[in-house]
Amino acid sequence: MSEQRVIIVGGGFGGVTLAQHLERKAPPETEIVLISSENHFVFTPMLAEVVGRSISPLHMSVAGRQMVRRTTWLTAEVTDIDLQTHLVRYVGQGGEDASLTYDQLVLACGSVVNMNIMPGLAAYAYPIKTLGDAIDLGNDVISRFEEAAVETDAARRRRLLNLVVIGGGFSGIEVAGAITEVANHALRFYPTLKGERAHIILLQHGNLLIPELNAPSLSRFADDKLREAGVDVRLNCGAEEVTAAGVRLKGGELIEAAIVVSTVGTSPNPLIQKLGISLQHGRLVTNPDMSVTGASNVWALGDCAMVPNAIDQRPSPPTAQFAMRQAKQLAENLVRTFRGEPIRPFSFKSLGMLASLGNRTAVAEILGVRISGFIAWILWRAIYLSKLPSLARKLEVVVDWTWSGLFSPNIVQLQTSRTGGVGLAHYAPGEFIFHKGDRIGNVFAIQSGTAGVYPDESAHPAVILKPGELFGERSPSGTGRLVYGASVKAETPLDLITIRSKDFQRVVQTVTSLRAMTKRSEAALAGYEALMTMAKERPRLVSLTVSDVMSRPAETILPDTSLREAVKRFSGGRPAYPIVNQEGRLEGYCGRIELFDALRGARALDTPIRDFMRRDPPVVMENQSLLDASVVLLREDVDLLPVASMDGSGKVVGVMSPLDVILKAIEPLSTDTSLRKAPDDRKLAS
Repeated sequence: MSEQRVIIVGGGFGGVTLAQHLERKAPPETEIVLISSENHFVFTPMLAEVVGRSISPLHMSVAGRQMVRRTTWLTAEVTDIDLQTHLVRYVGQGGEDASLTYDQLVLACGSVVNMNIMPGLAAYAYPIKTLGDAIDLGNDVISRFEEAAVETDAARRRRLLNLVVIGGGFSGIEVAGAITEVANHALRFYPTLKGERAHIILLQHGNLLIPELNAPSLSRFADDKLREAGVDVRLNCGAEEVTAAGVRLKGGELIEAAIVVSTVGTSPNPLIQKLGISLQHGRLVTNPDMSVTGASNVWALGDCAMVPNAIDQRPSPPTAQFAMRQAKQLAENLVRTFRGEPIRPFSFKSLGMLASLGNRTAVAEILGVRISGFIAWILWRAIYLSKLPSLARKLEVVVDWTWSGLFSPNIVQLQTSRTGGVGLAHYAPGEFIFHKGDRIGNVFAIQSGTAGVYPDESAHPAVILKPGELFGERSPSGTGRLVYGASVKAETPLDLITIRSKDFQRVVQTVTSLRAMTKRSEAALAGYEALMTMAKERPRLVSLTVSDVMSRPAETILPDTSLREAVKRFSGGRPAYPIVNQEGRLEGYCGRIELFDALRGARALDTPIRDFMRRDPPVVMENQSLLDASVVLLREDVDLLPVASMDGSGKVVGVMSPLDVILKAIEPLSTDTSLRKAPDDRKLAS
């Protein structure tokens, strides 16, 4: 038997269970690789217990490497799959690109939360998909109690104690029950909230809770028990919009709430959407043996796959129970494939369903037997405890449950943000912050020191960045990846504030001024690269200086010139003026931006221009190279660049505009002399 490499994409129930069964059934020469975006496996059916502070979050997660033996666990994000060459490309947590070929590929990457199914859901609602979601929600519930305890306005206090759960399926009722239980126990520790209670509203668009149950009587039991616990269950009630104020229903009613939880809405994993294979209801269509239709040596299971069940010829539901059984069968099918033996279709009859309602009650449907109440709750805990991976986790959860049964729930408001609130970094002179072509990770703001931007590391820096400036904005590479468009190196000791690129882009999309600044920065880099290309094509441009293209003499304004007079001067069409003193030395700069800001600020018309001019403007020397001066024009937001005398006096002897550079680049070199002789015809043309 030849060596085989099986790559499993996804570290959930399906992926981990498949790896475990392959380790036992596949021959030793079979290489098993599991790629997961997380380094751990999470027992997701108990996320509501984490929200309700019944279980420590660390006790329902296990490091992936501890769950497998000879499987290679890679914590990375799969970015692309080439079905023709059998190649999987992925990116590690450090941003490094890598790839692996496969003999057999298994897609167990699940689905993703769709927070765009209604307006405002992504901005204000908590999903319940990951361990981080559960931790954040539980922490926020306690945070709202703390806020309400010091709130003196009755209406605001009521809103802080209102929580809406959207969706009355398994996750919805379990979260609603867990939060109600912890709220009822916790409020007695808040004397200022005496007489108040948390108001939990559960919205279900249908006429039954947990419609997945086959027994309407169990759905009605769940409804009754939640209402007894204080949950405001609203059937046939759909949310239309989530805002900062709360949830607006389809009938127009606004439910004011400080916390909104969404347990509805899933989308196909973006990875499977890129494969170019037809999907059905957002899931990969498979044959009965779990091989993907339309692809060779590719298999799929779990939430991302539409696997037909031979028991009833219907698609398998996207539950952990079915994913684990699919994994077991797929392991056998893969081993049979290695041996050249016939493979079998997936066939499994559901063992049942369970849901906890909080307050020591649950509903269960086990092998056709319907159970509710305390006995169902004991059964729920026993079955889930038996499914937990590792003996250590089982013991830890037993201790958690025992403790929560004897004592009040933990109401510690856990601050998960690190001291300082933002990332900080320090670089010594000569150290690179990143290299051109590296994948984007952070955007940086200079706190102190200077940094050089190097489109070409073997050349001089194109720009020297100073405190207050940003760098690290994204640029597309030739492969479509988001990468840094230039290298950046510390020129002096450099202290930086770091912002995650995703967070920065979210802010940029909202703050217009920041978006404009980012675009200017990216355009400046692109302009610099175009300038270097032009210099290679026209070598003589390299030898030109500012004096070869500048307009002279410069039209200037004195610092005492009034706003009224400045408006008159600008009305002639001039884009900007250097501000000079009586000796002709540069003191500032005033362009249309500065002028309009002064007018918008309702400054008095007799205000001297020195009060609103730009101080310390960029300036170049008349003997400076044209390329160096062009870089300043690209980087600085000015219409004209003042030119100072090369004798060191600081006197302004001319101005240079972007059009001066462009004209010199596009005009035949034979006209250089004529251009210099007639500067007034094109002076200040911009």
